[in-house]
Amino acid sequence: MQQLILDIDESRYSLLLQFLKTLDYVKVVQPPSSSISSPSEKKVLPSDDQLALLQQVLQKQTKSHFRNIADPVAWQKQQRDEWS
Repeated sequence: MQQLILDIDESRYSLLLQFLKTLDYVKVVQPPSSSISSPSEKKVLPSDDQLALLQQVLQKQTKSHFRNIADPVAWQKQQRDEWS
């Protein structure tokens, strides 16, 4: 079985869905509402809120990535040099 995910313009969605439901070999499954992300549902946070949210996410991380870097510029240079 193959799975196909389509991003459809809102104005054409109902017509396409109606057509797909007429086909015997197509199964239309609605994803859970929490995973649906239409452009109208997306919220743009103010920059202060985005920074606070990013800080919260980073504090919750259990891995120590990027936490104890004394000199970020020197660390970046070291990382680049390793790949060159």
